[in-house]
Amino acid sequence: MTTNALLNILGLVAVLAVVFLIIYFISKSKSEEGPTNTAKRAQKDRGVDAAVKALNRYASLHNFRILQPAHLHWGEKSAELDAIIVTFSGIVGVRCLGYNGEIFANSGEPDWLWVTQESRTRIPDPVAQCAADARVIRDVLMQNPKLRNVPVECLPVFTDKSVQLAVPKSSRIFRQKDLMSTLEKEKYLEDKGLDQETIATLLSDALQG
Repeated sequence: MTTNALLNILGLVAVLAVVFLIIYFISKSKSEEGPTNTAKRAQKDRGVDAAVKALNRYASLHNFRILQPAHLHWGEKSAELDAIIVTFSGIVGVRCLGYNGEIFANSGEPDWLWVTQESRTRIPDPVAQCAADARVIRDVLMQNPKLRNVPVECLPVFTDKSVQLAVPKSSRIFRQKDLMSTLEKEKYLEDKGLDQETIATLLSDALQG
């Protein structure tokens, strides 16, 4: 083997060693930084308290009745809502979702996927859950024939500002800011003369515990 060939081999080995060291230190640095913003330690209640406080302020400002938490039980059915607001035009239930990380969903699938650094977890479709919650509220109202036609809707709101949502655009979901601006629309503020007291009492009687 000539001297030039030996030098070339040694040079190649030195370059490979440098590349290896660079890769090693980059990998070590990333591992010490911790989880990324979109894949962190699993948490399910981020921002929920703040959202409920905002709903209380909203109800107080407009003289609406609010029940919170609102865990209704009717027959074999139940509704696990964080708040029910009784307005002068109808009933709005709110289900707060404090998931962090990333949420994925496809149209027609019964479960959504919640991804964090710790796990990949299937969670129930919150839009379908809210539809079921609304049916429970309507069942409770059916006790009073005069309340059978009261408008009822339940809305899912993601309360963690950092959560990444990859869901169909047709899914009626909200972030907290979007929800509060939606509730300021005329649809929710107009006065149709509903008897708030009677409605609130009927719903209160169905609260669990």
